[in-house]
Amino acid sequence: MSVTSVTPVDPSAVRAAAQAALNDRLAHIDTIVTAQNDRAAAADEVRAAQAREAALAAAETAAFRAAVAGGWTVTELRKAGLSVPDSVARPSKRAARTTGGRGRGADTASGRPRDTTAPAVETTDDAARTAVDESSAA
Repeated sequence: MSVTSVTPVDPSAVRAAAQAALNDRLAHIDTIVTAQNDRAAAADEVRAAQAREAALAAAETAAFRAAVAGGWTVTELRKAGLSVPDSVARPSKRAARTTGGRGRGADTASGRPRDTTAPAVETTDDAARTAVDESSAA
């Protein structure tokens, strides 16, 4: 039987070598944790930005609807250089029924509500009818 020689080991040197190996491996864990936290923060920012964009889009649509209700046409708004949202340019059939269709105060030519505050403008047909009515009344 042979005797193996055993040399004394410096415990602090062994511990230092093991600690260095762990530190190298833990650096990867630190990198992963940082990346996951950064990604989570970015995802929160994206959600907040999407919510803000949705709120601003709703405000934009409401402003366009108010402009149309105030007398602007989609064509006029586009000619002014504005990008009119599809929901304003092509209202749903349900919206068209509830905002006043023919016979309910709507201008049948444009589909927009009639402006009852503006003075009536006589057309040539109206003027002809008025002239006939006045001559028959005399």
